[in-house]
This record gives sequence, C-alpha cells and structure tokens, in this order.
Amino acid sequence: MDKYLILIFGIYAGYTYIYTINEFVITKLQYLMKEIRSDQFVFHERLNATFLEELFEGDTIYAETVFEDFLRDLPAYWEKVQTSYQHKNLTLLGTNIHTCKTLFGYVGFTDLQELCQEFENKCAIHTAEELQADFAALVRKKQEAQHIIENEYNRLKRYNEGA
Repeated sequence: MDKYLILIFGIYAGYTYIYTINEFVITKLQYLMKEIRSDQFVFHERLNATFLEELFEGDTIYAETVFEDFLRDLPAYWEKVQTSYQHKNLTLLGTNIHTCKTLFGYVGFTDLQELCQEFENKCAIHTAEELQADFAALVRKKQEAQHIIENEYNRLKRYNEGA
C-alpha cells in the first residue's frame, strides 16, 4: 500500500479537499466522534471560547495539556514578575509581564492578555510608584484567572476521563 498514493476528493462549501486515505479516515473519524458526543465541552464564560475552539479544534486532551502547562509554568514566571517589581526594575518587569501575557493568551484569557500589554507599555514610561495601583489590580486579576484555570483544568480532566 505504501507504493500507491490514494487520493480522495471532497467538496465542501465550494472548496475542494484532497486527502490521502489515512487523512480521510482520521478526519472523518474525528468528525463522527464530535457528532456522537452530545456533551461538548464548553469553556468558562471569562475565557475567549471562540479563540480556544480555533486553537484546540475540539481536542480537549490537547486543551488539558495546555492548561496543565499553564498551571505548572505560571508560578515561576510570576515569581520573576514579583521580584522585578520589588526591585523596581521596570525594564525587566515589562519583559516578565510580556512572558505572562503569552501564557494567559494560550488559555483564552485574552482580556488579561490585553491588560498585561497595557501594563507592559506603562513600564516603559512610568515609575514603580506610579504603577502601584495598576500592579495591585494586575495581581488580583492574575489570582482570579489562576483560580478559573485550575477549575477549567479539573473540568477538562474529568471530561477527558469520560470521553
């Protein structure tokens, strides 16, 4: 079978798709599995569900892994944020916030991602004293987000065990 390339043509919404037989079988099985499972996973309302659906394409096992990575990595990155803030090293603080901003994006906290971007920009033009209120607000939002992601991770884990 390796000597032959079998192609299957599919037409959907005016687009022509060309699949190898393996791609066709995998694609159709994934589609059928989505249709069979009536309890589709719905992300928390604070998360950008549209973004996450596009990112994970219905793969809740991949989503679980990303959420688990977030929970594992965030404490170390946030410690760097705290340290750079305490030492009033605003250049480093901006860099560390940038890293956290990326992490928040991967779990669908696009509003917090935007807040991190705004704070990162402020690090370049304000003093540490001027950033106190903004930093305190960012810490609160981070704690709320971390709690939501912990719950979502546990929900994903339970969902995938029942899948």
